[in-house]
Amino acid sequence: MILSDPGRPRSWQPPPLQDAAPAAAVPDTAAIAERARAEGYAAGHAEGLAAGRARAAATAAELAALLGNMAAPFRQQEADLLRELSELVVRVATAVVRRELETSPGAIQDVLAEALEILEAVEGPVDVHLHPADAALVREWLANELPKLAVTLHTDATLLRGGCRVATAESYVDASTERRLEEVLRALRESRGAVGGATET
Repeated sequence: MILSDPGRPRSWQPPPLQDAAPAAAVPDTAAIAERARAEGYAAGHAEGLAAGRARAAATAAELAALLGNMAAPFRQQEADLLRELSELVVRVATAVVRRELETSPGAIQDVLAEALEILEAVEGPVDVHLHPADAALVREWLANELPKLAVTLHTDATLLRGGCRVATAESYVDASTERRLEEVLRALRESRGAVGGATET
């Protein structure tokens, strides 16, 4: 057994070092704060944009309704004026046609000739209904133009001058002034309706 020399100083030896555990990473608080700020800004921006669009749409709808209410009386006045003008045109057109027929008694001859042409080859007896004031002109015209055609004239004071109704055993032609006036008035009403519809839109 070897004893240490009590008079000899002993040297201290430190214990062997062991591998130290890696230090925990320190969180980057500045980066976290910046990311949170960016996310909050994006969310707030999207929410604010949606709210702004909703308010803009509501405002536009309110303005459209307001303008529509303001324009409604003017559209009604325009429609009323158009209707009155159309009725005036109808009355004037009717008066002009009647006046022309009164000052041009020979028009009945052209009307009757056209009606007979529509009937094409007429061989049998023909009945012609016309105004009494046109009867003499028609008799003279028939005697000169169609002397062989068997025509019977029937005067009717309810018919307007310048027109007639022609009938055979198989055919009928309404060449009355009333019917022609009705066609003119129908065309005027249709044109009035077309213009009125375009105005409303």
